[in-house]
Amino acid sequence: MLKSIKRVVISGSPGGGKTKIIELLKERGYIVYEEYSRSLIEELKSDKIINPFLKKPEEFSQRLFKERSEQYLDSINITKSKGNLVFFDRGVHDIYAYLLAIGKANETWKKKITNFKYDFIFLVKPWIDIYKNDSHRLEPFESAKNYYTFIKKTYKITNEVIEIPKTSVDKRTDFVESYLSSYNG
Repeated sequence: MLKSIKRVVISGSPGGGKTKIIELLKERGYIVYEEYSRSLIEELKSDKIINPFLKKPEEFSQRLFKERSEQYLDSINITKSKGNLVFFDRGVHDIYAYLLAIGKANETWKKKITNFKYDFIFLVKPWIDIYKNDSHRLEPFESAKNYYTFIKKTYKITNEVIEIPKTSVDKRTDFVESYLSSYNG
């Protein structure tokens, strides 16, 4: 009997280490959908927009939604993957969470996210020891902590969330794999 593919989101605090976990999962042979917002930020920076999400939150969110929903729909067509798992570096729900955090969310956005169901949600907590600003992560650590609150609240609307412990990238990735293997057994 064929097991169905499980969709797994790795999300949480900006600068909390989620992308490193995603990269390691990819190295370990899993199918992953990488974060799109960095590409979008880079594209919009060429238009001289420093922080495109805060400058044009609705436009930025619409473009992000288009790409993330396409990733989700693409994952439906996957019939074979390691461990029957597909990973996402952030999911559709993050868009609503970020809009909530800046006071720009509305019922339309809330309805949009409920059409997307993920099987497992893993969150990385804010972690000052590894947090770094870069050309795409412009917010200070305090803002990252604030976003995390909204991300966790938003994912809890549709699913249980599992917080990834603060430890090495290898151990964090092992934690995710171990947790999921108990369900895929």
